Amino acid sequence: MGRVIVLGIAVAVCGGAPVSSATIKKHPGKNGGVIISLSGPISFGDSDTFTREVQQANAAGKAVEIVQLNSGGGRLVEGVKLATAIKDAGISTSVGPGDVCASACFLIFAAGATKFLGDGARVGVHKASDKDGRETTSSGAATESMAHFAKELGVPASIIARMVRTPSKQIVWLDSQDLKAMGVSLAGVPVQTRQIATSGPLIQQASTSLSAWNDFVDNAAKLSADQNGGEPALSRQCQLNNCVLGLDYRLKDGRKGLAVVIQDLDGKTLRREACEFNRSNDMMECVDWESGSKHRDAKNEKGDWVQAPDQ
Repeated sequence: MGRVIVLGIAVAVCGGAPVSSATIKKHPGKNGGVIISLSGPISFGDSDTFTREVQQANAAGKAVEIVQLNSGGGRLVEGVKLATAIKDAGISTSVGPGDVCASACFLIFAAGATKFLGDGARVGVHKASDKDGRETTSSGAATESMAHFAKELGVPASIIARMVRTPSKQIVWLDSQDLKAMGVSLAGVPVQTRQIATSGPLIQQASTSLSAWNDFVDNAAKLSADQNGGEPALSRQCQLNNCVLGLDYRLKDGRKGLAVVIQDLDGKTLRREACEFNRSNDMMECVDWESGSKHRDAKNEKGDWVQAPDQ
């Protein structure tokens, strides 16, 4: 079974109204055709934009070789339209290294004639919700429709079962066994069900590997769920230019740990950090997962977090 977490490689659960449409672009392909990339929240009109891109490519005598996906989801109806267009055209789909495809995006990925997953990429499923993120009678009917459509796409019953029972504010991330059952070609280190490692501070696991980040987040999410009545402690705060997603957990010595993902408003990951607090929670040390650089922040007299001087 995939882990039930909301913060994986990059993402928050979608299900409410996206703040903007997905970014859909054409790129030169490797075999004389084109590649179409779709990133960010899926919203109304995206299927029309996608269809125009395909038509323009075909008019220029170029085939669409593959659709590259990086999205936490969005409007279910629009996701179904995109998936139908891809299935009817017999186009392949992929989720690139370190990218994510969840919720409505999952249906688009599943529609691919052939499907590819890059190293450290994640694919996740959950129930539908209404525009306010709530589970209602209408969203329940939408979940049933989504499950029926997924079956038409050839999604295994075991994955559909997880989809319909996972709350809309959570995500089940599919493991390598699930993905292979879907016929997905896996690149790099396959996603697997992870064991919990609590022998020391999780921050010490930091490395440049996206797969290692997945392990770190899975471990932290399991700890957080165990420590918070079965649900991981998650937070999301958006500012003018970015959104910060956080996952809180407690270390063995009682101190607070924090997994952080910072994204731009299109859902692109800008930075991943692992942080640990001191016992009084007024100082924290963070390490950038990709670069390994560290910084220390402290609370000032006003209670605001500011960069602390090097020791």
